[in-house]
Amino acid sequence: MALGNQLSPTQTLVTFCLWARRNGYSVGEMHGFSAVHPVHTHGSWHFDSDGGFGKAADINKNGPDEREQLIAAVDRAQELGLGVIFARDGVAGLAGHHKNHLHVDVGPFSHLGQSSFTPRGGGDVLTEALQRAVRAGADQVWGADTDLRAEAVKAASNLMGVTFPHGIEFTQRVVGVADDGVWGNQSRAAHDQTTAAIQRALGRAPTGIWDQAMVNAYLHARSLRNRAV
Repeated sequence: MALGNQLSPTQTLVTFCLWARRNGYSVGEMHGFSAVHPVHTHGSWHFDSDGGFGKAADINKNGPDEREQLIAAVDRAQELGLGVIFARDGVAGLAGHHKNHLHVDVGPFSHLGQSSFTPRGGGDVLTEALQRAVRAGADQVWGADTDLRAEAVKAASNLMGVTFPHGIEFTQRVVGVADDGVWGNQSRAAHDQTTAAIQRALGRAPTGIWDQAMVNAYLHARSLRNRAV
């Protein structure tokens, strides 16, 4: 059995691997798709299986645009809520061994090459990081107040039409500016900085933009934690 709790269904990984194969990627080191070789570390998800399919895969894409194609695969895997390891943002830690291929699994960790990273699940440091981003009490419990604050930031994004279901003043307090009721340049900049902090908590690149991939990653994390309560 691999180390850590399984966070994503095995079928989700199978769905991703089928997408990858349809789009010209090669799927390796995964039961049901290819042989698994004894080169992985002890406790690797590669050695686990469920219903004839593995719980980890290595994804390759040869060609002059290999890196761009692998980054696109990272985005797709994260949209589905899978754990990924790839040297996208640097070569620190595990990512340094994944420069020309992408590791994808159902487990609790993602690492994209930064010197530090947040587990996708745990005790719960992800929730604490998100709570600090939205200025909630950092008690590691994703409760009503955490939900309200995160949803306020999401609603104020361009993707959601810049709405304020709990009032502009509340959203301003969440993003850390004076609650004067005017959503101007300072509020928008603070909103983007808060969004970037939320993205770091979710293990995503801190772009400061709520796109559909970011919404999917947020909703996936939220559903996992609400299910655990």
